[in-house]
Amino acid sequence: MANTVNQQALKAALDQLIRDEGTDYAAGYMHSMLVSMLNELPKRKQKAELDMVLRHNADFKVTVKSLMNGKDVEIRRGDRGTCVDPSTERFWSM
Repeated sequence: MANTVNQQALKAALDQLIRDEGTDYAAGYMHSMLVSMLNELPKRKQKAELDMVLRHNADFKVTVKSLMNGKDVEIRRGDRGTCVDPSTERFWSM
């Protein structure tokens, strides 16, 4: 997924951090870095940047377990918990 040289370098650094410190530490570190980067933006641009990140993250695929047959199903992360999520009763009662 890393396309540019900068993206590849960032991925390599994050992979190394996960190997050295573990996933919990890496998640906390990434959170603090993202908060710092967000605070560098003017306040009027912060909401637009957050919306862009949330839209991007909603498109990633996640695996859920269907309530009816117990099989794993891939859906968009943004659809998890909604009426199009087969792991919820709402999906099967519509």
